Amino acid sequence: MNKQVLSPFDCDMCAMIEDITKQEIEVTASDTSIRLSWAQNGSDGNDTPEAQRIEALKQAIRGRLGDRFIEFFYADGRQSVYMKYDPEEYPEEMRTRLVDPDATAGTRYYRTLLEVDAIQFRRDNVDDVLRFTGGGTVITPRTPDGKAMFSFPDGNGIFVDVPESWYIIRELNGRFTARPEKDFKREFEPKGTPAENYTEQPARPVVAQIANLFNELFGTNIASRCRKMEEEFNEYKAAVKHALPEFDDPGRMNAVIDELADLNAVVFHSAAILGIPQRDLLEMAYDKVKGRQTDPNYKRTHPHEPNKGCGDCSNFMYEDVNGNGYCEAFKSEQRCGNLRCQEYKPKK
Repeated sequence: MNKQVLSPFDCDMCAMIEDITKQEIEVTASDTSIRLSWAQNGSDGNDTPEAQRIEALKQAIRGRLGDRFIEFFYADGRQSVYMKYDPEEYPEEMRTRLVDPDATAGTRYYRTLLEVDAIQFRRDNVDDVLRFTGGGTVITPRTPDGKAMFSFPDGNGIFVDVPESWYIIRELNGRFTARPEKDFKREFEPKGTPAENYTEQPARPVVAQIANLFNELFGTNIASRCRKMEEEFNEYKAAVKHALPEFDDPGRMNAVIDELADLNAVVFHSAAILGIPQRDLLEMAYDKVKGRQTDPNYKRTHPHEPNKGCGDCSNFMYEDVNGNGYCEAFKSEQRCGNLRCQEYKPKK
């Protein structure tokens, strides 16, 4: 894989894709865009679990690239994503002698699925950064408010460029990546940091400890987790139905909350297996909700026509992207139709 045209952030995204698909990424660059491609069985997969995994991966890629995303394209057994170049620009130079990296110069951090050593690059800790990475080149801009840049070899002949305030991450296999401060703090927390505890009970486990425990107990098969999610959702619906119609019985409401916690645990574990932080999932959903305030068909694979069919009916609930949902009038699962039935009630 030719990573010379990729930023450290893009290299990290490639590693995520390779980890999920178990396929090697090919990188092709043009004057205006970068193409990443990998082998894939069909544009939508051969079965439902694979289709769900492919769609989740696409959503993760869109979320990571943001405005840099151009399009997905499938042909000849390969899935491709086209993206714009990273707009970050880098400036000047101060070289150091390269030595063996020393991980103890950084701090131990947890991530959703593993723990890593990391250090933030700042002008006041250059010596520690050099010790952590084994040395490299520090570039200090001459312009006011300019950001310094640190560049160092990752051990595989590829240089990692780290803007000032970014975090340098060293994973268990010795691989180095770099992440913006905001993204790093969204995914990681220092190992051993005590949780807030006002009850004199044992400190709450950190996210990585929960994910590791779930991996050990339940495995990392996403299809199995999807079946468990359906089971927990049915139990949650049963608890809600039992609490109807007033939702004022404390015992029944505790049962609803308990089932909601179980359902959320499976959602969290599924996201961890796919390498997607729950914050990213929330932002993806927020993007669709906000987009549909102005465009009802925003990111909808089953478009709705105004004042026509189930999609515009208040009885039709829990619709997925393919138009499958639940009809309160018929008390059964239905597929969104284009014609009104006798139970049609327009949404307010």
